[in-house]
Amino acid sequence: MSIFININQQQTGPYEIGQVNQMLKNGQISHENLAWLEGMANWEPLNSPTFSSKGISIANSTETEPNIPIPEQEIPAGGGSISIGTAIGDAFGFFKQNVFGCLSWLILHPILGATGIGSFLIPLIGVNLFICAKRFQETGKKMDLGDLFNFDKAVEKIFGPIILGIIIGIGFLILIIPGIIFSMWWTFSACVLADRPDLSFTDAMKASRNVAKGNWISLILLFVVIGLLQVLGMICLGFGLFVTIPVGHLALYYAYKQAKG
Repeated sequence: MSIFININQQQTGPYEIGQVNQMLKNGQISHENLAWLEGMANWEPLNSPTFSSKGISIANSTETEPNIPIPEQEIPAGGGSISIGTAIGDAFGFFKQNVFGCLSWLILHPILGATGIGSFLIPLIGVNLFICAKRFQETGKKMDLGDLFNFDKAVEKIFGPIILGIIIGIGFLILIIPGIIFSMWWTFSACVLADRPDLSFTDAMKASRNVAKGNWISLILLFVVIGLLQVLGMICLGFGLFVTIPVGHLALYYAYKQAKG
């Protein structure tokens, strides 16, 4: 029996009854998803009598697996190593496939900064660009301009980086060494927010420190290489910066993914 299911406004399938029940059990779909099989006049939810009569489970997960404790969210512990060439290459690969979105991110910086209050959105679009990189790496889906204005967990995305920047700035004002240490510890915080939206920004700071640990030299070299890229980008009257600035920003996310292990 072939069942088609509407998932995220797209028709998927066909599936057998056993597959559908397994997807329900795994939480890949819910009983509210609309479905259709041959002979039906309209699409109906999976918990309708039509599908229950065909053998589709209508039991809720809370009934079949009661009192399952919700585990604490695991904070990434790191353990991987950074390949600078791979991080830059992956960033450039994303840029080539998403030129319009990357250039939009870059052009929005002076536009938002000039509006005053709009400058608060600069950290938001920075994290959202990392989210687009994550999705592209996992699914191949290209970004569009609207993705930069994803306001899910906007408070964490906006005020987390701002507060972090203030802390690092104070570290540099007091003594240069604390500022450098803080920068190294928390350099991946925005990357963690993009990769793990379930974590708070304070947890993202902890995860960043865990992931960066053991990669200090590689991180310093990465920053040097990103800086050299910007120098090269100034060739041709600075037009190269339209490539090197987004690539440098994205390289940080791909370095995080490597260091995360």
